[in-house]
Amino acid sequence: MEAMKPPSKPTRVTRFRSCYCFYDGEMEIFDCGELDCDLFYCKSLWTFIPTSFASKGICQTLQLTFGLEYEGWKNKMVRDITQRDDDKATVKLRDRVLKEGRVLPNDIIDVSAFMDSKVDVNLMDDCAKELSNRLGITRPTKILTVAATGLIIAIPMAKYLQVPVVYARKERSIVMSDTWQASYSSDNIGKNNDLIVSKEHIDPNDRIIVIDDFLSSGSSQEALLRIVLDSSAEVVGV
Repeated sequence: MEAMKPPSKPTRVTRFRSCYCFYDGEMEIFDCGELDCDLFYCKSLWTFIPTSFASKGICQTLQLTFGLEYEGWKNKMVRDITQRDDDKATVKLRDRVLKEGRVLPNDIIDVSAFMDSKVDVNLMDDCAKELSNRLGITRPTKILTVAATGLIIAIPMAKYLQVPVVYARKERSIVMSDTWQASYSSDNIGKNNDLIVSKEHIDPNDRIIVIDDFLSSGSSQEALLRIVLDSSAEVVGV
């Protein structure tokens, strides 16, 4: 579009077209949405308009043809989640993020109001219990996390799973002689760091769950995974 603007008249029409297809193994149903826009006003954001029309159109067609209701299904899923005891922590965490979380200019979510500088221990215990219920089937032998914020959720999880917690340090301790080490770039701190784990704390027979507090770039989790890979242990959950 940018390449065509200089040699074209501003009123030259640009057409956006989005197409949805429903296929159940036998029948195909298509629905399209279109938007005609003068090239002068054209932006890639306008693709959302025909996409919205197409998705709404195919939902209406499926409702009339098969009695399928997307909104009904979605609302039922929400009710099922909020009514299950195991998922109450999910709802609590979501509400706290929406109410007290702040999105910083670098697109990182600041959750220091309840999970970093100040910790809601009851919420963390609820989250740890729910995560333990989900991940208990993996039969872990250890939890691996990062000091210090990862310990906030890892320690109560270890209590429910009855396994030890191993945490990676960012600086070598005097008691650490032989270690696994991996580098990563921190969006939160804004510099490169090393994660260090003593080799005596992880062995090749371990089944490890990797736990961190919140996802920003994923670099610290990736570093933990590299440490587990170097140790020849197995990651059974993240």
